[in-house]
Amino acid sequence: MALLSVHNLQTHFFTEAGVVPAVDEVSFAVDRGEVLSIVGESGSGKSVACLSILGLVPDPPGRIVGGEILFRSRDGDEPEDLLEVSKRRLQQIRGDRIAMVFQDPMTSLNPYLTVGTQLVEVLEVHQGLTGTAARRQVVEMLGEVGLPAPERRLRDYPHQLSGGMCQRVMIAMALLCQPDVLIADEPTTALDVTIQAQILALIDERKRSMGLAVLLITHDLGVVAKMADRVAVMVAGRVVEQGSVDAVFRRPQHPYTLALLRSIPRIDDPRGRRALAAIEGLPPATGALPSGCPFHPRCDLAIPECAERRPADRELEVTLDGHTTPHRVACHLEDLGGTEKRSTDSLDEESSGG
Repeated sequence: MALLSVHNLQTHFFTEAGVVPAVDEVSFAVDRGEVLSIVGESGSGKSVACLSILGLVPDPPGRIVGGEILFRSRDGDEPEDLLEVSKRRLQQIRGDRIAMVFQDPMTSLNPYLTVGTQLVEVLEVHQGLTGTAARRQVVEMLGEVGLPAPERRLRDYPHQLSGGMCQRVMIAMALLCQPDVLIADEPTTALDVTIQAQILALIDERKRSMGLAVLLITHDLGVVAKMADRVAVMVAGRVVEQGSVDAVFRRPQHPYTLALLRSIPRIDDPRGRRALAAIEGLPPATGALPSGCPFHPRCDLAIPECAERRPADRELEVTLDGHTTPHRVACHLEDLGGTEKRSTDSLDEESSGG
């Protein structure tokens, strides 16, 4: 069994306008030493799904109404359902065994406390470290995430730091207790490319040396290609495709994934011979989803059934370079593999001038 498994998670927001299914029967899993990247447009439910894991969805208006989140903190132990454990137990896990880097670092730090106070508090609460030992560990971690003059920064308040510095402090805070799972919500958005590379290298080193499991939420498909082992693609609160990073990038099985890949520049097309294709229309509002598949109003391959019935998840296999990997897709087009192969091959021909 995986280190962290999410099964049929449902998180709804109860508003005056009605019930908004922000996360709708989402399932995924991540194991030790693995990076699962969750991608999709803004509002697709990526961040809410990860906040649900740690019980951080604001209630009201949000509420987890179904599913299970199984976490196995030690090999051989029975997994715990994080939706069923006590608040005290969840607080013990949160920040210690499962840590999160939040999307907006400027609002994630307490403006009334120094950086040093906030970081040392993490070690005091979860590991019982105090005084010189705690400060030494904090300074070392701040240095690892590339914060200049880390000892001096302990006395600074968040408003004295840039957005990129605050993000590095948040990453240091998440890694301080050497967690089993790191949830990283756009962890490098506010960083320049040099520091971004340093942070990604640090996460990759922790993954390899300590078996860190990573849930990586990002809009940067270049980061996904570099870091991820597997990818889950979300549309309107649902996972529509999930598979290895090679399979999703080279042989996508869902029209939305294909459209997403066609909308970004390719490194093997330096002269821009292939025109970028925008995804027509706007993402559906989660409070007013269309019937059937949520992507069908914008899908070039849609058939009448797409508007009538929600597609069920199907398990299939994708073969690349003679190797077969398991794959999941929610689409009515069972022959999409052949359609998709022609589509991706045409991209290759366009980029080569064929």
